[in-house]
Amino acid sequence: MIDRFRFDKGGISRKPSRYYLAYGSNLDIERMGHRCPYAVPVGVTEIYGYRLLFKKSKTGCYATIEQDANESVPAVVWLLSEFDELLLDRYEGCPRYYYKKRFQLPVWNLDGHRMKKLKTCMAYILHEERQLGCPSHEYFDLLADGYTEWGFPTDTLHSGLSSSIGKAAAVEFLKEID
Repeated sequence: MIDRFRFDKGGISRKPSRYYLAYGSNLDIERMGHRCPYAVPVGVTEIYGYRLLFKKSKTGCYATIEQDANESVPAVVWLLSEFDELLLDRYEGCPRYYYKKRFQLPVWNLDGHRMKKLKTCMAYILHEERQLGCPSHEYFDLLADGYTEWGFPTDTLHSGLSSSIGKAAAVEFLKEID
């Protein structure tokens, strides 16, 4: 369990106030509850002009997004507190492994209605110079479960795998996890 006061410097807000885009393991509600105790899922969106990829980090290969005008990546939009964002920065290895990027996006709330205004949302992106790689079966399954839970098309996930390790290797990988 997270020590909720670890970052308390006498002024770090725990009131959710900023939007965060989850497209990887943070699609999982239970995991996000442990990582960010004050976070609230508020809706879904598409990150237009980006594609999903898997890249190497210190402990494995993880999801990231990269610019591609012909693609988009589905994401869950979470409302985070400043405290949650500090916890997530630490978890994601920001700025060493991931950096933050802001997007102006339409968001559909959990009832399926589009929110009136575009929302400024932050996402973590692995540094572009990191090499493409193959995720673990467990990690890929976690993402596949998240895609299913949120009703996202798994085509994006499979395409990201193919783009990261090649079509033939992706076919073999998917056979292994079925």
